Amino acid sequence: MQLNSNGTVQRSAAQWREIIARYRQSGLGSQQFCEAEGLVRRTFEKWERRLRWKDGPKGKFVEVPRPQVVSGPWAVEVDLPNGVRLRVRG
Repeated sequence: MQLNSNGTVQRSAAQWREIIARYRQSGLGSQQFCEAEGLVRRTFEKWERRLRWKDGPKGKFVEVPRPQVVSGPWAVEVDLPNGVRLRVRG
């Protein structure tokens, strides 16, 4: 933690990771946590979003079992959340 020339505190990404970890375990809302820790809420929320995006879950593989009986032209049909439909022939 460093003090800037304008009197504000500058923290490293590692320090923000520790702060965010404490927040997640605290059970407090962001407003309450920032007040208790003496943090600027806007800066805290910026770092919380940044680290959630960077550390968040990446794509995951999902096992699709092979169908026992193919009753149509497609062996497997998957509707994705973005509206795309993936079809695989048997």
